[in-house]
Amino acid sequence: MTAAHAPVDTGRWFEDFAVGERFTSAPRSVTADDLAAFTRLSGDDHPLHVGPDAMLQGPFGIAVAMGLLQSLGFHGEAVQGLLDTHWTYRAPIRVGDVVHLELTVLRVRRTRSGTRGTVTRHMRLVGDDGVTRQEGTTTALVAARGSGPDDDGRAFGSLGWGRAVAAALDPEVATLLETWDGTIGLRCDDDEVHLRVYRGAVIDVSRRAPHGATFTLVADALTWLELVEAPDNPFLRLAMTGRLSATGDGYEYLRLTRALHLVVDAARAIA
Repeated sequence: MTAAHAPVDTGRWFEDFAVGERFTSAPRSVTADDLAAFTRLSGDDHPLHVGPDAMLQGPFGIAVAMGLLQSLGFHGEAVQGLLDTHWTYRAPIRVGDVVHLELTVLRVRRTRSGTRGTVTRHMRLVGDDGVTRQEGTTTALVAARGSGPDDDGRAFGSLGWGRAVAAALDPEVATLLETWDGTIGLRCDDDEVHLRVYRGAVIDVSRRAPHGATFTLVADALTWLELVEAPDNPFLRLAMTGRLSATGDGYEYLRLTRALHLVVDAARAIA
């Protein structure tokens, strides 16, 4: 779902966000007044920020990104605060640039109280030349209208998601693992779930197996989203380019490549 160059609505509650939603802000021009004002505000008058080819201070980009986020209409009465920001500077921002924000919802998780939840967004500040200037993730705490239940289909790395993946596995997995005894871990950022396998069957799904995972498939939320949304299963391509990695027994990980491909197929099916 995409809304371009217009506010999405007048405010969203926790239940209104869905993993995989994408939004694009209106463009914003960077002016000489922006540079002068941010220099006064920050006190950062380094020579890099002076002259005809001056670069805007790095934090200017995230400030603009937050403003463009506000323009999308997310920050209504339900938003209770910003919990974290992880940000990377990719290319300079200069006077005369025109930038816009591209936002993807990566994670939607209810807190234990059930009355609110966390919403993590990937944010990319992009120039009109198509070059990413800055990008990163931010997580907001958002009040909920009700107490759930919530859909597990894209709650990557959660216990409910792991159970749904196990239930959706192709019968071929049982054949591939009929002589295997071990635990497959699936991790998304800080969330991890373990599938305990015995003679081809998943006999338990837990946050942690008693003896740990034999190996764990690791990816960030943006990669898991690509895994479930790509037209064809991109497991091997993402593994070969390093966006998917593994911890633990590397031999067993490589030996079970076909089975893992089918695990990803199950994740794609429930998404």
